[in-house]
Amino acid sequence: MTKKILLLLSIFSLIFLAWCRDEDPCEDSPDSKHCYQAEAVSSWDPAQCNKISWKEFKEYWSNPPRDKCYMMVAAKLWDYNICNKIKWWEMSYTKADCIFEVISSNDDPKWCDKLKWKDRYQECNETFRSANALIMKDQTIDDLTDQIKNDPDNAELKAKLQKTMESKKALFPFLSATEKSNYIKEQREKIMEDVDDADVQNSIAKEYNKFRTTNPNADIITMLDKMKSIADKQKMMKQADEDANALVDAVKDQMTDLAQQGQDAVTDAMKEKAADWIKENWWDKLKRSLKNLEWMKDKYDKASEEYAAVQEKYNKLKGAYDKVNAIYGKMDGFDTLVAQWKITADKAKVLKWAVLLQNGLTAVTEYVPVFGSTVSKITDATFEATMKFAQKRAERATALDKCINDPEHCDTDSISGY
Repeated sequence: MTKKILLLLSIFSLIFLAWCRDEDPCEDSPDSKHCYQAEAVSSWDPAQCNKISWKEFKEYWSNPPRDKCYMMVAAKLWDYNICNKIKWWEMSYTKADCIFEVISSNDDPKWCDKLKWKDRYQECNETFRSANALIMKDQTIDDLTDQIKNDPDNAELKAKLQKTMESKKALFPFLSATEKSNYIKEQREKIMEDVDDADVQNSIAKEYNKFRTTNPNADIITMLDKMKSIADKQKMMKQADEDANALVDAVKDQMTDLAQQGQDAVTDAMKEKAADWIKENWWDKLKRSLKNLEWMKDKYDKASEEYAAVQEKYNKLKGAYDKVNAIYGKMDGFDTLVAQWKITADKAKVLKWAVLLQNGLTAVTEYVPVFGSTVSKITDATFEATMKFAQKRAERATALDKCINDPEHCDTDSISGY
């Protein structure tokens, strides 16, 4: 019986020792200092720092690893009181170092006053309270905004952007009157520096003045951010117009060449040259515009006028993209049938020409730019002859439509491409 009791006590002792050892995973670590630092930060517990040995720095009456541990936990918890645990001696960190880290972690410029009588006060002002610090925040905001455009569902990026914008507002009051005046002037000039179009300028001014009227108590940073947001949106709308017009002009130009040269001049080389030019020089631009507008929509409430305006532009642009994409998809489909020996190359030429004139006419006449200053490079007078050819072709479209829908069983000998 006694042996059994002793055996049970031995087992319980081993379990207890193992449990104790598990409670302190850093005790036998070859790098216990950094282990305790990591434990303290991960557990949000500065008491873990007390376990860091004094042995290596005993002769200096200091413990840099322990002081750094306190500093790391203070920065994570945004708790300046933990900095009081640092007893500075030679070769170690100071209470001022700890406070600076907390300020940096929290990005809160008002707390620089905690360093007013310490050696890092000037550095704190330069880092967190200067015009240069404000410009650095603007750069961070621009970088985060670009990242969010490419990853619109990233909640972490959005949270970082929101925090940076809030810290920017908190920083501005600490600038001198001269710094504030210069910053406001430079930002306004920067926002409007590449806006040369009168229509775009008027649209920005109209939307900005409306916001200012309905938000009379908004701070200057909010107003500048709103001006930038409005300018970015209106410039995107203008760029979308120009990208769409580049496509419209490319189709017009191709159609005009067809009408002027006649059916015999419609060759695969011509078709491939025009279609490839559109895909290589315009397709990516349009996709970029569509992506930018999609991103811009998410910045507005779905019930707002701003959202409706961007949505309307997006729908127009997407419509132009889809129509022209369908045109060249159909023309490429005829090439596939030729390669499969299902229709002749001559028959494909007639069909390509008909699709371009008939469907291309719809694509180029339905798109209407938002800005009247977005003018086609191909005038209506130049395009008039093409319109007439296309309209005549459309009048006798029935027979050719059947050929387009069922090219394998089509007799194009009696059908004019015009």
